[in-house]
Amino acid sequence: MPVYEYNCERCNYKFDRLVGTYNSKVNCPICQGKVKKLMSSFSVGASNDFSGGIPAAVGPKMCTNCGPSPAAYNKN
Repeated sequence: MPVYEYNCERCNYKFDRLVGTYNSKVNCPICQGKVKKLMSSFSVGASNDFSGGIPAAVGPKMCTNCGPSPAAYNKN
């Protein structure tokens, strides 16, 4: 189920809501007023450069003792 961002037209309260379907009726949780769906952006991971690229995973280095040796890939 997607999360949408909304802005209340009556009290200007901004909130997001997990909705079951695209056409779900949503009212402001503060004043029950009519809301407008906002355009929101999608983000994966954390990045300070805002280039849209997926940041590299941070974690342990890959084990070099398992699997074929790197020489097995150099079939010249």
